[in-house]
Amino acid sequence: MKLTRRSLSVLLLGLAALAGPTQAADSNGTLRILVGFPPGGATDVVARVLADKLSVSLNRPVIVDNKPGAGGMLATQLLKAAPPDGSTVMLTIDHSHVIVPLTFKSPGYNPLTDFTPLAGVATYYNVMALSSTTGAKTPAEFSAWLKAHPDQANYGIPAVGSVPQFAGLLVSKALGTPMVAVPYKGGAPLVQDLLAGQVPSGFLSLTESIEYHRSGKMQILAVSGTTRAKAAPEVPTFQELGIKGIDMNPWLGFFGPKGMSTEFTARFTTAVAAALAEPDVAKRLSKLGNVPTYATPAQLQDWVSMASAHWGPVIRESGYELQ
Repeated sequence: MKLTRRSLSVLLLGLAALAGPTQAADSNGTLRILVGFPPGGATDVVARVLADKLSVSLNRPVIVDNKPGAGGMLATQLLKAAPPDGSTVMLTIDHSHVIVPLTFKSPGYNPLTDFTPLAGVATYYNVMALSSTTGAKTPAEFSAWLKAHPDQANYGIPAVGSVPQFAGLLVSKALGTPMVAVPYKGGAPLVQDLLAGQVPSGFLSLTESIEYHRSGKMQILAVSGTTRAKAAPEVPTFQELGIKGIDMNPWLGFFGPKGMSTEFTARFTTAVAAALAEPDVAKRLSKLGNVPTYATPAQLQDWVSMASAHWGPVIRESGYELQ
């Protein structure tokens, strides 16, 4: 049958009617992107970059809704309770879906069964950054500073029981100097205390620290992963410094509530892939230290499994007590 403009419109209206209210809601109204950390943090920045593009491609308003608390658990629990009608998704780092289940007895959700994986967005680098007040620029210099200031041997982390906390333990062991983790409610407040010299060092993302490193306001000691970051090629990896166990980079991905329609998932995944392919988006994310990396829903689920397999033994060997 040859489709005219009028017959195509009639067909689409018929399909929408057959789809019912859940399917109709998939493409109407405001789409809310939950972010489990405060404005200004790494996840928030990426969410806002993508929100503008998704709004155009999905032809609907897209807003970023920051719900900080409990290292992203609050936002993840809100996502679980949200209706699967295409009105709410979440952009999250691997912490909520990998580390929380490994560090909490009852997080209030099961990452494998309570959500719909939608799309991987990027991998990124975790870093150890030093406050300029330490004057240190190398592991040896920082180790000497720690030994001279044992009462200040602290490192800030964006959330308790997070990858940065366990990475800090690995560095502390390698330096031979005990260090105490100081938890913050996200990377943004940690950055402010690093700049002010309230904490001598911190583990956070390259996204949150790169501009301050470039301006000399803080010193990035090393980055995670097996290769140096293009955004900071002068900074060695932990692996290069002989510090083992921090060779897996974290990631960012979109998830929805359990039971989202295949139609919405396909539309949303396609929109994310198109956004990441746009040169201005890739440039902005890369400049911030991210590696734009599109992943299908199945690949995103694989990311969860691989990160869990990597960090599970590290967490168990650390003796961390489940919360």
